[in-house]
This record gives sequence, C-alpha cells and structure tokens, in this order.
Amino acid sequence: MDALTNAILNVHKPSKLEDISYDDPVTIILAFKWLEYLCERVGVENVPDVLDFYYMLGWIGDKAMAKLLRFLKGIKVDEENVVEGSGKLNITDHIISLVFIEKLNGKQISMDFLDKIEWELRKIKKGAEQFYGI
Repeated sequence: MDALTNAILNVHKPSKLEDISYDDPVTIILAFKWLEYLCERVGVENVPDVLDFYYMLGWIGDKAMAKLLRFLKGIKVDEENVVEGSGKLNITDHIISLVFIEKLNGKQISMDFLDKIEWELRKIKKGAEQFYGI
C-alpha cells in the first residue's frame, strides 16, 4: 500500500468508542459521570478540546463525539469543584478516561486490572524520580 492509502485507512479505522446508546440508562449515566470528571479536571470550556484530542487518538468516533458534546451542553460544574491549575490532564486522568471509554463499550474492568495499572504507574513514577531526580 502507498502512503496515501495508509493515511486514509488510519483516519477511517474504527475507534474504541464509536457510539453511545440512548437505550441504556446506565451507559448514559456513565457518559455523564465521565463528562463531569473531565469538567472538574479542566473546566467545562476545555472539555471539547479534550474530546477532540481523544477523537484524534482514535479513542472516540464521530457519533460518540457528537453525543458527548450534546450531553456537555447540559452540564454545569461549580467553579469551586474544578481542580486548581486545571486546563491540562495528567497521565492518570487519561487512563481514567480510557477506563470510562472501555466501560461505555460494555467491557468489564476488574479491580485486579485497575490495581495492575496503579502498580505500573507507581513503577514509572519511581523510575522517573530515580532517573531524572524528580
């Protein structure tokens, strides 16, 4: 395949979350909880940028993006609940978003899996502290 074909296929490959079902109340509640989490981390006005970033990564598709932006219009977060110095997400925030995405896809996330992620993050942080003196 040539470079143009590869580029087209990469742009149009399925995302992790293609759509959000209106038929399942649990899924809708989970979507709102994820948006609330993002709003508290970066502020409501920055959430579309975060969603666009996830779209570009291939984590969410067109339909899911449209529904999340529609849901976002109905969310108001008190400024006192927004994390100080917000505007950017850290690695843990992105991992939490990925877990929300997987749950929205109906996948079960076990506590062992979450513990393993936390353990890996601690290893990475400890390695960075030792290597970079952070």
